[in-house]
Amino acid sequence: MIEGLKVTVDGKELMDLCASRSQWHSERAELYRNQAVSIEANKLEGMHNTSAGNPAEQLKEKAKGHESDAAELKFIAQHLVTSETYLLGREDLAKIGITKSRY
Repeated sequence: MIEGLKVTVDGKELMDLCASRSQWHSERAELYRNQAVSIEANKLEGMHNTSAGNPAEQLKEKAKGHESDAAELKFIAQHLVTSETYLLGREDLAKIGITKSRY
C-alpha cells in the first residue's frame, strides 16, 4: 500500500527533469550575479541604508543558493539508475520544479 500521493517516474525521465532543473538554477544564479554586479557598478546611493540590508549582497546570496541547488540536481541526474522507476512525493516534485514548494 502507498501512503499519500505519490507518482512513478522512470529513471530516464527523472534524469532529464533533474538536468533541466539544474540548468534553470544555473541560469537564475547567473542572473542574480549579474544584477549584483550592476548594482555595485552603479553605486546606487543609499543602497546600504535599507532595513533589509545590502541588496547586492542579498543577490549574491540568492545566487549561491541557486548554484548549490544546481550542483545538487546535476549530481542526482548523473547518478540515477535510468532503468529503474522512482516513486516521488510532493517534496521530490517540488525539488525538480514540477510543483511549487510551500516553504
